[in-house]
Parts: sequence; C-alpha cells; structure tokens
Amino acid sequence: MRTVRFQGENTVLILRKWHNAETAPQVSEAQKRRKTMSKKLFSFDAETNGLWGQAFAIGALVYDENGAEIGRFVGRLPDTEVTDGWVRENVLPKITDIPVTHQSYDALLADFAAFYKANKDGADVVVHMGYIVEARILRDLHDKGLIGDWDGPYPLYDVSGNLQAAGADPTSVDKFAAEHNLLVDEFAGGTHNPLYDSAVAAAVYRHLVS
Repeated sequence: MRTVRFQGENTVLILRKWHNAETAPQVSEAQKRRKTMSKKLFSFDAETNGLWGQAFAIGALVYDENGAEIGRFVGRLPDTEVTDGWVRENVLPKITDIPVTHQSYDALLADFAAFYKANKDGADVVVHMGYIVEARILRDLHDKGLIGDWDGPYPLYDVSGNLQAAGADPTSVDKFAAEHNLLVDEFAGGTHNPLYDSAVAAAVYRHLVS
C-alpha cells in the first residue's frame, strides 16, 4: 500500500492506493449477493391479445427483503377484449379464477400505475422476457401520463439474462424452478396466470442472485 499526502493551507488529504489486490480489503461474492438480496422485489407479468397486442391481464407481486409477500396486484379485462385465437385457446382457460376487474385498458393501466408507484421504491423490478409485453406496459404507462419521466425502473431486471449467464434455458423459468426444486406459491392455472408468472420469475431471480 502506498500513502500519498497532500497538504494545503487548511486541509490535509491522504490518499491510499492498494498495489496488491491480495492485501486490499476484499468483498466476498457472498457479501455482494447478500447486499443484492437485501432489497425488496417487485415482479410483474402481463397477458396480451397476441404477442404484440394490448394487455388484458396484469399481475404483480412485491416481496420484502426476507422474501415474504407484502403486496399484490391483479387486474383483468373481459374475455371480449381477446380476439387472438392462440390466446383464447391457451391463456384464457388458465385465468378463469381471476375475476374481471376493469372494463377498459386505460382503467386497468391507471390502477396498475398507482400500485407500481406505491411499491417500486427500493425494489428490484423483475420480469421474464420483458420485451415485448412488459416493456409495452411501461411505455403505455408513460405515454398516457400515468408515470413520469423518471418513474421507470432503472434498470429493469430481466431474469432471462440471469438464466443465460447460469447456462440455463433463458426462455423458461418453469423448467429452471422445477430442476432446482424452487418453492413457488401456487396460483390456479399455473403458467399464463400473471400472478404465477410473477411469482416464478421472482423465485428464479432470487435463487440466481443469492
């Protein structure tokens, strides 16, 4: 270690430079991971009328620093808003237990925006393969004046990148959760229920960064 001393008229400044990485104070990987997971998580998911279409169901879960659920949002539009054949066949049957809560997309977005703004501070905001669907939700919130210029998540954590870095299939949180026996809360319908998708994304993210 080298100590360099600067002295001005009223100030003495000492700078210390560590020349040998082995002698410098070390932060372990475990400490780094504990620091990461000392934050709460905000995980959200949406189901849309086709991949590029408008959302008709949004779910979000908020977890505290210990992984306990502390907040939940779920909203859904009537089935008449869904015209895509694949979605009607594969998604609608999975969300029959979610009641219709809103009659318009604007009303659904407004309530989700209020929930998001009330819970986002201090949270890692997590999605799985968030482009195209969840990215559009955030863009629509801004375009409609429901969130401000600096309300977006910076950054938005996409667990697909964590999966790829771990050598796993980045397209499937379900597969990773099953292979690693991750505990995920049960929601009727499973995959395509936006609450379940939010829960499994959060569980996989927490596992990969802890």
